[in-house]
Amino acid sequence: MRFEADYDVVLECIQEVYGLEGDNLRLGKDFRKTMALPFMKMLERHCGDIQMENLHKVLWEVYQESTGRKDFLEKADILLKPYCREISSSEQNVCV
Repeated sequence: MRFEADYDVVLECIQEVYGLEGDNLRLGKDFRKTMALPFMKMLERHCGDIQMENLHKVLWEVYQESTGRKDFLEKADILLKPYCREISSSEQNVCV
């Protein structure tokens, strides 16, 4: 069973994970080998036309330039909102 969280919650989780994984990511570790991967997959479902690698690249830059949680969330939302869509409740809980 796959569960998809709300767009805003996913962005908050990504911000938290970047805080935890920041040293690894700064050293060049592949984000796919970090705790960021499941959240990027969820965000990719919200932003259908953007691949998760590009989402990570943009959000990691925003994170590094942000002055805090609120700043990151506001900037990320401004950048991504035009590309993201609402996921219907029937799409949120899908058996795979």
